[in-house]
Amino acid sequence: MEYKTIDYPFSVGEVPADKETVLSVRNLAISFKTEQGYVHAVRGVSFDLYKEETLCIVGESGSGKSVTNKTIMGILPRNAHIDSGSVVYEGEDLTKVSEDEFHRIRGAKIGMIFQDPLSSLNPIMKIGKQITEEMIINGDHMKNYYDSLINDEFIAYKNQVRLREINRSECKHSIKVIKGEIKKLKKAKQNDEIPAKLEQIASIKAETSRKDVELSAKLKELRVALAAKSKEARKLVKAKRKEIKGRHNVNLKSLLGEKMPARKKWAKFVEEHRRYVGELRVTHKEAKERALKVMAEVGIPNPEVRFNQYPFEFSGGMRQRIVIAIALTAEPDVLICDEPTTALDVTIQAQILELINRLKATHHMSVIFITHDLGVVANMADRVAVMYAGKIVEYGTAADVFYSPAHPYTWALLSSIPDVDSKEELEAIPGTPPNMLFPPKGDAFADRSKYAMSVDYKKEPPMFEISPTHYAATWLLDSRAPKAEMPRIVSTRIANSLKKAKEAKHE
Repeated sequence: MEYKTIDYPFSVGEVPADKETVLSVRNLAISFKTEQGYVHAVRGVSFDLYKEETLCIVGESGSGKSVTNKTIMGILPRNAHIDSGSVVYEGEDLTKVSEDEFHRIRGAKIGMIFQDPLSSLNPIMKIGKQITEEMIINGDHMKNYYDSLINDEFIAYKNQVRLREINRSECKHSIKVIKGEIKKLKKAKQNDEIPAKLEQIASIKAETSRKDVELSAKLKELRVALAAKSKEARKLVKAKRKEIKGRHNVNLKSLLGEKMPARKKWAKFVEEHRRYVGELRVTHKEAKERALKVMAEVGIPNPEVRFNQYPFEFSGGMRQRIVIAIALTAEPDVLICDEPTTALDVTIQAQILELINRLKATHHMSVIFITHDLGVVANMADRVAVMYAGKIVEYGTAADVFYSPAHPYTWALLSSIPDVDSKEELEAIPGTPPNMLFPPKGDAFADRSKYAMSVDYKKEPPMFEISPTHYAATWLLDSRAPKAEMPRIVSTRIANSLKKAKEAKHE
């Protein structure tokens, strides 16, 4: 059968008519500078995340799953370099925004749950304080009001600063790469090619200088606009604070004039003071009430008691629930779960997965779930993206990937999942992932695949469209390739699953 190809990684197929895209990643490439050279951790990753769906990204350790999602969160280490691509959320490319803009998005709009809940929690701080801390720190209503007034001008200014930094950083990075190439040419005694490289460096410097002038001129305009907006905002905040204070004074005078027992009057004064403070900032009482509510929502028994306990007094599963509670206090639109069940036993894993599914539905969130185990995501994924060696090699709906897998690596992952209904022996994936200091030229999985052909070592396979929802990058889907049957253990499991589903339907 002949399949057409798509222009991956610049296209990921059409968005279904009934779906709304929340987050869009295109041609994302990330490398890390090391003493040995650049490690190419992510190489042209693209995907869309739809509203209220769970997208599971699956792959072995080192396949680039966590790096991709740390880029979305803006928490890459200092030695990371974004070589190309974009991460678009609410019309903004997150690879080009400032840390100030990320501070507005991170947590509040996009939350993250990490792999090890114990290392995510402060061991010497009570759980209650850790949940309420963010609410109290970011709960100054007057400051938030001021920030909202100057938000557009402030972010535009900071993002322009960031663009200038990126321009200069890209120049330094490109020149370092070219200088490395020159060293290799000198070593190989190919000195005739060096002048062209030096011209390339001069050209990069000239273009960077030209862009820098343009960016600096724009930056000056934005600085003036921000100063004017800040002046206007301070006046409005002062007026609002005065209005709140005036209302408070009126209420106090009214209470003084009322005739009632002293104890009752004092209680009214205290109530009015709390109301007044509550208009200015999030109080500890408000934060605690919200924390107890969220703790109960994530299934922590006796939240009033647990609120005053330390992380070591909780089990692994309960600590993970606390981390989820902390993420939920800001009510994010997108929740990234970075292998949240890895350190938990099978029973607790199921509970956490069920909890994430329930919270996703209750809070209308979109979820990116990262794991190395396809078995973990079988009952919670809407769509699955399989990653290997920094690339997405197959993606589609959960039914596509579990019932019609097309890539040899997906077959290998499915072959290694324990199954009580199958009598076939589990198949280990031979070999190890490639060294990403020197990414392979063709199909990265070729050295470990028994289905590899000569073309797999020479040329990277395109992304074939198996159906409007299912895509895979393997030469086995080319019309010229010999027919390859998936491993028997995989086909048997698929047949068993379909049989079970049919029986359940008729019951």
